[in-house]
Amino acid sequence: MANGYAQGVRLPYAAGPLHVRRWVERELGASVVEALDATGGMSPGPAARVVGADGRRGFVKACGTELNPRTPDLLRTEARVLSALPAHPSLPRLLGVYDDGDWVALLIEDLDGGLPASPWRRPDLDRVSATLSDLRHVLDDVELEGVPRASASAPIFVSRWRELPALRARLEPWWAEHLDVLAAHAQRAADLIDGDSLLHWDIRSDNVMLGEHRTVLVDWGQVRVGRAWMDHAMLALDCSISGSAVTTGELARTDSVLRHLDPDDLLAVAAAAAMSFKVRSRGPGAVGLPTLVATSSRWAEALVPYLSEALDRAGAPAD
Repeated sequence: MANGYAQGVRLPYAAGPLHVRRWVERELGASVVEALDATGGMSPGPAARVVGADGRRGFVKACGTELNPRTPDLLRTEARVLSALPAHPSLPRLLGVYDDGDWVALLIEDLDGGLPASPWRRPDLDRVSATLSDLRHVLDDVELEGVPRASASAPIFVSRWRELPALRARLEPWWAEHLDVLAAHAQRAADLIDGDSLLHWDIRSDNVMLGEHRTVLVDWGQVRVGRAWMDHAMLALDCSISGSAVTTGELARTDSVLRHLDPDDLLAVAAAAAMSFKVRSRGPGAVGLPTLVATSSRWAEALVPYLSEALDRAGAPAD
């Protein structure tokens, strides 16, 4: 069964605060005559393509603390990152920022095209993989202070997975049987993700726009400094998460970066991620994110086929 895009419950653009919508019109220089709401992504805030009376276009994403206390800070981070990124066909242009201390809104160029199919298809995967490789030298030249290190600020790979053994009695048979070996592999993840490269850190099918002549990475609120191959690894994990016929292992064997990686390294980060998703699927959820628990459960289970294959190949990790 196809897993599809990550999807939360968004506030429609027309239901957003009037002062934010008035700001959008000031930035556009014209009244908004059309707003097409986006449905992908987990944020509870509005996200919409807007068209002004004079034909000017933009993409608006916004959120206030009452919808989710963390999302406005993610938008602030994204604004800072987009302001620092150079002009490049695979990077979106920031047109304006609104921040009143509560609500934050970004006006970004409206991109032609649409999201890749989910589940992923091979041509789209190859296109995005090539874009990640092409952007590596561009991102390496970006000067941006204060970006968190992945090894210190990525609980999915560093710490959350450690909570799963305490839930052993509540786990399904496959998870209970493989818990110890998964944890042994996940132990390596924190060291593996550490590095000095600027990373998008949220590569998923709903964070890419495919146009006729451009492949653009969007949603830059999660940036980290870490190991250069991690964006490629996240693309590979999203193969399983999306339900693609191209498996995580298959992409890892053909991706221009991952094919040079020790397969056990990808297994380690996948084990940590899957265990973390499993932990979150047993949790209470989060404010404004009503689909988070179910989505986390779906992602954890979607990684089981790859993990089973990889564990059979790898066996128990060395002490």
